[in-house]
Amino acid sequence: MKSISCVLVLVFLTTPSTFAQSTIPSDYRGGWENVARGILEGNGFLSNYRNHGEVSRWGDSPWGLWAEVRCADRFDPNCVTSREIKFIDGIGFVLAAQVLGEREKWSHHYGEGVSDTTLNPVIINYREAGLRTSPYTGNLWGWLPLNGFLNTDRIEQTSNTKIPLPANSADPTSWPATWPDKLDQTDPGWPGSWNGFLGKDLPTGAQESFYVMDDYSDYEYSYGLETDGPHSSLGVYIPSPSDSTIGGLGTQVSVRHFQFNDELNNDLVFSHYRITNKSERDLNNVWISFLLDMPFPTSGNNIRYKYIPEDHLIIKTDKGSGIASEGYMGIMLLEHSKYEDNGFDDDNDGIIDESKFNGPGEYIEGKAEIDAYLASNYNMNRFNQVHIDLKEFPAYRNERWWTGDEDLDWIAYDDLNNNGLQDSDEPLKDDVGRDGLGPEHENYTGPDEGEGDGIPTQGEPNFGERDMLEAERLNNRVIDFSTRTFYERGDNLRDDSWLFDRIINSESNDDVELVSDEIEPFFLTGFGPFYLKKNHSSYVIKVLIFAETEESLLERISLVKNIYKSDYGQTGFLTFTEGQVEIPNQIFLFQNYPNPFNPNTTIQFSLDRTDIISLSIYDITGRLIKEVIKDQNYSAGTHKINFEVNNLSSGLYLYQLKAGVKVFTKKLTLIK
Repeated sequence: MKSISCVLVLVFLTTPSTFAQSTIPSDYRGGWENVARGILEGNGFLSNYRNHGEVSRWGDSPWGLWAEVRCADRFDPNCVTSREIKFIDGIGFVLAAQVLGEREKWSHHYGEGVSDTTLNPVIINYREAGLRTSPYTGNLWGWLPLNGFLNTDRIEQTSNTKIPLPANSADPTSWPATWPDKLDQTDPGWPGSWNGFLGKDLPTGAQESFYVMDDYSDYEYSYGLETDGPHSSLGVYIPSPSDSTIGGLGTQVSVRHFQFNDELNNDLVFSHYRITNKSERDLNNVWISFLLDMPFPTSGNNIRYKYIPEDHLIIKTDKGSGIASEGYMGIMLLEHSKYEDNGFDDDNDGIIDESKFNGPGEYIEGKAEIDAYLASNYNMNRFNQVHIDLKEFPAYRNERWWTGDEDLDWIAYDDLNNNGLQDSDEPLKDDVGRDGLGPEHENYTGPDEGEGDGIPTQGEPNFGERDMLEAERLNNRVIDFSTRTFYERGDNLRDDSWLFDRIINSESNDDVELVSDEIEPFFLTGFGPFYLKKNHSSYVIKVLIFAETEESLLERISLVKNIYKSDYGQTGFLTFTEGQVEIPNQIFLFQNYPNPFNPNTTIQFSLDRTDIISLSIYDITGRLIKEVIKDQNYSAGTHKINFEVNNLSSGLYLYQLKAGVKVFTKKLTLIK
């Protein structure tokens, strides 16, 4: 039997800034009526998820299922999956913090001489065991999805009933009429368009899902909202004194799941969590964690878990019958950031105080002037050790740099003749405006805010939130291993004090090996503490990786790092990376091989950045024979597609690649 591997990779980023302030109007709030269930099915991983931070609920098919797929498109009816394996029984998102619990102010309720306390609010909404409800009203206390980010009137065509789904790029019926976070754009609300991480009508991967949730409904430490006086004997915490109806920590979380469906990446699922402190108070001690429920081992299995701190990796080894003869499943903390404004190079990359949410900074022109700024503000010895040659950085090469683009990769246009002017044959490169669309994109309707102004703007490629490397990273891990029955016993997951104690008192030895023969493993993993000032944001990026063998597993871990470092294929590599995937500098369609062929041939193409592509076969008269790929989102890099003929006669045919507005055509010959 084959060896099957699965790794859960968590990429942690915490990058607060005033530029991170959410643009969602305050009248959009989380509510139980907005809860919806969707399916992640954009590639080989299939699972249910809910728009309140939960993925893969046990017993709700499909859950945590990896279908081994080895074809260009898993939705092709000729695509056959060789096996299906359940790997994950549940994932939950948890946010915790330490805050002041006011009691002196409310002494007429708590009694004279009482002192203030320290509260430990923990925000969660995870299955039945982590579902917290008010003892006063029965209302839910925890994560709830915001209105306005899904179509609540969606009609399921097969049943003709109203079934809302979390918004999904592959299903326009799930989209709202307008997007609340895009109401301040040049095209207000982006009506009829997908709200992509990369921009307007720019989905990341074959399927991108998007929702926003908040903790405003968590009234556990509120005052006078559901009962007279304080809700808790431990103290009162009101995140925003000007609006006492906001509960919890006053936080809002935007969540995106990306699934790639090309042959290279169809075992990967990226998930972005953007946490914004919308309250009127700074949060000085914050922890972010994930609950991870592993499947119960089948009879005869011997399951071992080993924690490797230098790689931030938990490895699960499963030996025996049942799920697989040998398999691996784990959690890896790749990167996270902590402080962006402390004057230190926290992640030791030579760049001091990086941020994904800052403004354009200072404009500098000329290599000598750029060198002087770098020498004064960067650790250039370390920078040169970590990064490629400075001469290869786009902004340095163009001799025009905005210092807010800390890794020097944003350029308005590529100055090919180095005359300092944008000539007619030098189109815009990154300076495409807030919607992320430039004139060369097929969905382009006209210029928007920030486009062509020569200044980096949030929403543009290689800057801010779309630049993965613009963040300070610092190791600060949380790891706890136990069993599902232990975590879900009684009210454990509903008890802030109990769960917070597990978070802050977790231990991770350098050489720990745990054996699990007859238990259901359960992990708590994350990072903290860090600070999150009011109107500031943090990022967490979680990646699921699946593989057939341990060797393939390690290759995919390197691939994930490369995809991340290339901003999902938007740019080339700026750091030294072992085994990195080369990013081409142009779009190219190769000659198929073998040619002539019968019955199979390979069609290869390269992309210089992520794009929506179609690959079609035509006869010599121009009649469409087959759509091999139709409007799929492919990452930058080189891709190989296997094309097999069925009932075609011998002769000359055409194969055509469409990438955005660009079209490439070549001939192929079938001989029978």
